[in-house]
Amino acid sequence: MEFKWLDDFMSLRDLGNFSAAAQARHVTQSAFSRRIQALEVWVGVILFDRTSYPIELTEHGKKFVPYVENLLGMIKVTKDDFSQASLKTDKSVRIVCLHSFSVNLLPSLFSQAKQLFEGLNFAVNPSVQGIDNHFQALLDNSNDILFAYNTKGMRPSFLIENKLDRCLVCKESIIPVISPKLLKQHPNDQSYPYLAYSEHTFLFNVVEPLTKRLKLPLEQVFETTLSESLIKMAVNGAGIAWAPMHAIESELEQGLLVQAFTDQPETVISLEVVCYRSKNPTRPAINQFWQGIAQVVVQPS
Repeated sequence: MEFKWLDDFMSLRDLGNFSAAAQARHVTQSAFSRRIQALEVWVGVILFDRTSYPIELTEHGKKFVPYVENLLGMIKVTKDDFSQASLKTDKSVRIVCLHSFSVNLLPSLFSQAKQLFEGLNFAVNPSVQGIDNHFQALLDNSNDILFAYNTKGMRPSFLIENKLDRCLVCKESIIPVISPKLLKQHPNDQSYPYLAYSEHTFLFNVVEPLTKRLKLPLEQVFETTLSESLIKMAVNGAGIAWAPMHAIESELEQGLLVQAFTDQPETVISLEVVCYRSKNPTRPAINQFWQGIAQVVVQPS
């Protein structure tokens, strides 16, 4: 069960209309409807009478209301307490991003903008699971900045996009790489060992369709959620992996890895990296960060 389903429940109870409740919750109507259905499956009973207009609670739904109110009250108190605890000072900037960004991209940006970020204290959370929750956290002031790839599955819904500022950070290439030794020794008539991203990760959804569409000669031998793990496996000669350029610059320069399938430029994936913030930042530190990052990145978007 996801906590946001409880807010969905109360919104539909108050508004009595799926379309109005979905708009209030900043999601599409179809997504909102699926979340209400998921809550009903979790509870095990039907909560709303959809034959009435406006939509009304069933008897089970009426009994469920006080439980939801108590849970939401406890969640709010907990969230408020720990949201403030995460702010070390008024100069804190809370950032959410992919793990590979936290290891490779952000240190470079922080170095370039060192003087512009003077006095700021950064708290980086390397996790983008359920990105719609992270967008909501920006609006709720639970987080300050979100770094993400600019792809369909990682963009804010049209219902909240006008409440967020966005800045283009850089253009990223995700390329297939292999150790020079494996490339030289591998028989041309055999499939390459393939080092894959685990299902439900962002890069799996980017890379896997490409490998299927191009019918590349690959046989999966390993999978993980972390690009850093795939890179180390590739350096050790375990197979071919797709990796973001910002994460493999050193390995390419040292000759530990080389690009695979150089005769097939379509195997290179090009993506934009963007960052978001709420249009209504609550602290000067967020403005300082935003103004600083805008001076060292590609251009505003």
